[in-house]
Amino acid sequence: MISESITVFIDSIFLRELPPVDDSDARLALKRLIEVSMGVIAPLSEQLTKPLPNAMVLVNLKELSTGAYKLLPEGTRLVVSLRGDEPSEEFEILKHVDAKMILHVLPLSEDKIGRVHAARRLFEYLAGKALSVPVIHHIQFPKGVRRDDLVIGAGTDMNTSFDLLQGCRMRNTKTEYVSCPSCGRTLFDVQEISAEIREKTSHLPGVSITIMGCIVNGPGEMADADFGYVGGDPGKIGLDVGKTVVKRGIEMEHATDALIQLIKDNVRFT
Repeated sequence: MISESITVFIDSIFLRELPPVDDSDARLALKRLIEVSMGVIAPLSEQLTKPLPNAMVLVNLKELSTGAYKLLPEGTRLVVSLRGDEPSEEFEILKHVDAKMILHVLPLSEDKIGRVHAARRLFEYLAGKALSVPVIHHIQFPKGVRRDDLVIGAGTDMNTSFDLLQGCRMRNTKTEYVSCPSCGRTLFDVQEISAEIREKTSHLPGVSITIMGCIVNGPGEMADADFGYVGGDPGKIGLDVGKTVVKRGIEMEHATDALIQLIKDNVRFT
């Protein structure tokens, strides 16, 4: 049965072992998958001993550097497997092969190097060499791990990943907030007001809101934000759109509602 050795990706399947050459049913099933543009990936050793026409072949950096992959027919599509913690000079081989994708494989049980750090090394290299190669994160979980722990861990990792992308302004998936840490000039409880604003605006991905306790640091901190909420005089709030002050002297008890209305007026509230 093929399903015993398959890991499913979004649009590809990875077979640790290819079916025997005489297993015509299994090979016909794989042939049909390939014909409908499903990627079928197999290790180099499997493809050399039990070749499957038009399969993608998984090779590691050593197999690339030694030229073992050259035993494959010309035009074979390569998938490169690497950890990300290899010496930087070993990455150089990636410039000389036409890899269709990279499998970033670093078992979660590893304590030698963090997965995020290893991934960052890999992406830094690819970006520096202008290599536009898709990267698949191949997660390998320790044996005996509980299903519930996998689900919880995956959810935590996903949230952390999106937070990193949001912080780098590479992908906005939720409302972005910037608030001052409070000081002697602060004219209201920043934490309390921030929580109140978050409660009513946290469903607006792509919108950035700054909450500043006074006008001293407010303008600089709010320069890149869509909307600003800033303390003006005691008990009074000013509202900004971009770098422009649009309202001043709003009573604090009405300021959050006024901010929401301002977002609506600019067609950013959904």
